[in-house]
Amino acid sequence: MITPYVFLAAGWGLYFFLHSLLVASSVKEFIKGSLGLGQRAQRLAYSFISTVGVLALLFYNGLLGGRKLLPETDIMQFLSLFLAAGGVLMVRAAFKSYSLSSFLGLQEEKQGSFQSSGILAYVRHPLYTATILIVLGFFVYDSRPATLLSMLCTFIYLPIGIYLEEKKLVKEFGDTYLKYRRNVPMLIPSFKRRGTGLD
Repeated sequence: MITPYVFLAAGWGLYFFLHSLLVASSVKEFIKGSLGLGQRAQRLAYSFISTVGVLALLFYNGLLGGRKLLPETDIMQFLSLFLAAGGVLMVRAAFKSYSLSSFLGLQEEKQGSFQSSGILAYVRHPLYTATILIVLGFFVYDSRPATLLSMLCTFIYLPIGIYLEEKKLVKEFGDTYLKYRRNVPMLIPSFKRRGTGLD
């Protein structure tokens, strides 16, 4: 009975490994040189692989049985919707600062100055914050052991993903990002707008 959970954990491990590997600068340069894929084509392929991968893992998660660990009450249902809705609103706010088309690979990503306006003035990683809220909401709604495992795998990866992303941003933007990082919270938005250190 343990084997399906091992497969699920391994699946998430592979997914997150590829998630970080495929956005590494050295890997993108290798793909460009060996396969001739430009930035837009790589981003489009990355978005496709990421979407198919997470849907496959969620489908497998849904196939695993087990009793729910949390009570099924109206309050819990409301809490799950509240968390998930908060995550969706955070995603929406993030894509007012990011370019959704560039993020998905539908158009070339513009290389320019560091963006720190909108939601990015309150929290450095709004999409990771959104992920936490949505995953928590999903677990409250479907609190089976498989969903708990999927949530734990996600939460274990998040610090790694943030570290790798910030390492890349520091390399790209240098002191500009370091000043921003000192002034803006990582995951929990500041209700009071703080100076980004870039003014």
